[in-house]
Amino acid sequence: MKNFVDFNNFWDKKIKLIEDIQLKYDLNKTSFSKFDNIEFYDLTFTSYDNSVIYAKYIKNIKYRKIYPQKNIPVLFYFHGYPASSRNWLEKSTFASLGYDVVALDFRNQGGKSKDSSNSAPSVFGHLTVGLDENIENMIFYKNILDSLILSKIVSSFGDINEKEIVSFGASQGGAFSIIFSALNKNVTKCISLYPFLANFKNIYEKDNRKNAYGELTHHGRWFNTTGENTKNFLNNLYYLDTINFAKNLKCSVLFGITNLDEDCPKETQEKIYNEITSRKKACIYKKYYHENIPNFNDEIVKFLLEIE
Repeated sequence: MKNFVDFNNFWDKKIKLIEDIQLKYDLNKTSFSKFDNIEFYDLTFTSYDNSVIYAKYIKNIKYRKIYPQKNIPVLFYFHGYPASSRNWLEKSTFASLGYDVVALDFRNQGGKSKDSSNSAPSVFGHLTVGLDENIENMIFYKNILDSLILSKIVSSFGDINEKEIVSFGASQGGAFSIIFSALNKNVTKCISLYPFLANFKNIYEKDNRKNAYGELTHHGRWFNTTGENTKNFLNNLYYLDTINFAKNLKCSVLFGITNLDEDCPKETQEKIYNEITSRKKACIYKKYYHENIPNFNDEIVKFLLEIE
């Protein structure tokens, strides 16, 4: 098994790769963007491997009018698995708190981002694409690099405060909120609810056919019957484990834990949280599953507005 030094060295090299990349993107206002205080854009960019990646971008015009001398903070919204950046309305709520909002579509899930390889969009299976190969072939590895390139693009916009970035997500999005924050030194606040993509070695040993890690169990039954490939693909998953990224967080963290969660077990959520050494707050919901939690939404507002 790889160790944490290997993990940090690996991702340091990938950050350098992103720093050196030439940006290529298109930003187009949507047909329904006809309002005075807010603008909606389709943002597409060419990633490091020539894949074309899509994101929603919401520009807060009202905030710019009220504070013409102040640069705008940005909130990065990461969606659940498998899905997409979903609707514009949900993202617009964050603009009301003074943010521009960016929402990435992860490759080959339910949105518009398409991987340049031969793999086609699908409902599930993204966790096991490239699992027995090199980590650079894994979709989730590619999604991480996409998020960093997107951050570089948005940070280049003229009136953006690239030193005040917030990350938000639940489940898969909760994992990426932590991953993105660990790799981007400009993130000041990270919001994560019942994060996915963690504790892979322990998870793999269990029967996951009825939860979000189910494809690992099916992969093992079909392609790793006697366990001969376990060491190799666990080494790949080590570089994607949210627990490892949590160790490197430097920003403030708001973390939601659901005790009855079957998709992302409470024990795994707690392991992630316990590795965070920066300023953090846990909100524990003892009778909630993998679902929307109205009370946590209120905690998000207080966290973003810095209300104790």
